[in-house]
Amino acid sequence: MNYTKTIPAILSASIALTPLGAGTGAPPLQTLTSPQIALALTSDRVKSIAREITVRIEGPKGGSGVILEKQGNTYYILTNWHVVDKAGDYRIITPDGKTHSVYYSLVRRMPGADLAIVPFSSPQNYPLAQLATSPATAGKQAVVAGWPRSGGSLQQPIFIATEGAFTGRQTPLNGYTLVYNNLVRAGMSGGPVLDGAGKVVAINGIVRLEDNSDKVVAAGIEIDTFRKWRSTVSLPAVPQSPAARTSPTPASNSPRRPPASAIAFAATNSLKAPTEVVSSVALGATYFATGNSNGTISVWNFPGGQLKTTLQGHSEAVNSLAMSAGGKVLASGSDDKTVKLWNLETNAVTRTLSGHSGAVSSVVFSPDSQFVASGSWDKTIKIWNAQTGQLVRTLTGHSGLVNSVAISPDSKTLASGSKDGSIRLWNLATGQAIRTVSGKNLSVLSVAFSPDGKSLAAGNSNGTVGLWNAASGQLIRRYGGHTDGVWSVAFSRDGSILVSGSWDKSVRIWDARSSDLRGSLSGHSGYVTAVAISGDARTIVSAGWLGEIKIWQRGN
Repeated sequence: MNYTKTIPAILSASIALTPLGAGTGAPPLQTLTSPQIALALTSDRVKSIAREITVRIEGPKGGSGVILEKQGNTYYILTNWHVVDKAGDYRIITPDGKTHSVYYSLVRRMPGADLAIVPFSSPQNYPLAQLATSPATAGKQAVVAGWPRSGGSLQQPIFIATEGAFTGRQTPLNGYTLVYNNLVRAGMSGGPVLDGAGKVVAINGIVRLEDNSDKVVAAGIEIDTFRKWRSTVSLPAVPQSPAARTSPTPASNSPRRPPASAIAFAATNSLKAPTEVVSSVALGATYFATGNSNGTISVWNFPGGQLKTTLQGHSEAVNSLAMSAGGKVLASGSDDKTVKLWNLETNAVTRTLSGHSGAVSSVVFSPDSQFVASGSWDKTIKIWNAQTGQLVRTLTGHSGLVNSVAISPDSKTLASGSKDGSIRLWNLATGQAIRTVSGKNLSVLSVAFSPDGKSLAAGNSNGTVGLWNAASGQLIRRYGGHTDGVWSVAFSRDGSILVSGSWDKSVRIWDARSSDLRGSLSGHSGYVTAVAISGDARTIVSAGWLGEIKIWQRGN
């Protein structure tokens, strides 16, 4: 992999290195005395320790951090203040890949130094960093770890731990005193600097070029600087609830209301589709349809689950289904690049809509039944006349494949989610772009409007669900808890419940107003790719890999 050297302009002031042993206000580099000598570890072992204690921080800014302390279920991450100094919605990704939401109001900044404490809550057991009790020694091994982004076009977060040596101390600047010659890249700010014993001696932060030189210089805030402050303060605990919590509205510092009670659903029927993958579910009043990877569509009685009929017409996998408002017409999108309209009373194809140059990944009816919209791997959205099948217009603007499309309840606005990381809103009548409401380099896998049209839910590739204000484009809240991509989201008719299905093989039920987790449904053996919830919010249908379809009934 090609790693591009990136020098972020974190601090532009010139920093003078102090000769070893000169007075700087920080302890001089020194050789450890015999009683303090720790057994040296292999480089591989130190890097392994670094991986276990280093987290990724994502949000309006972001970087790396160190798992420092634990009180109850609250963990405390030590990082740089400049990693989280912009208020907003932050997430901690722990070494096991799990995503944890953050109360931004609980983030604590250390005065006089570029350090901050970021709390999150988890019942999991994560290793804590061991802090060095003696200053670093000149010439000794230094390992710096963090989560930069890969080079090239992918720009994916990767964990790296680079080897080097401690070289000196500088005049303190915003807490930075310790200097080392490790290669450090953008995204590693807030990561640990470890000694040869695997102990954290500093928090990495500055990368700069020396004056009149092309040499990379990295500097860290020594852990003793933090330790002295920590002994004078108490840290806030994350409020606990019976269910896993998610982050509040980013702009709000007000306390969260008490968590809502759990909603109990139980699987009442497990069905097997005639295919390896079920990619979509469309739910009507007395039946539901599933789109299958073998090109067929299965129509089942609801809620009993008896197979009613099988529709055949596509030559390749059916990726998406949508039902008209009256439940009489079904739209299907396929890898064969077509959209088909089916009369569910006669089970016959009435229209085949051709025009996409790539697989059709998503279809949706406008609630007024005037239009059908389709999103495709060809990076476009096409609007079709639902009565005649004629192409009305093609929407362009996404730079990646379009994973999902949705239309607002008033049939005026279309939303599209793309692999390019953006959610775009369009005027359905004119095709004009209204705004882009997201762009965090996370593939947007699914979108759905709330029944009142004021909010838009979006499932992301990192396992989170964002709830956006459809009018302003502002993030309202983020639901965190899934550990893999969220391929389907659906609201209950009254807008109180949001259901999400994920490749982590689970279905989650959220309070759409408070973002509390109300239930988690497990039982799928394969990835969950599609979810739907009945109008009375008492039945959920989920489907996915291994041909599994499950019907869940509410018990309370």
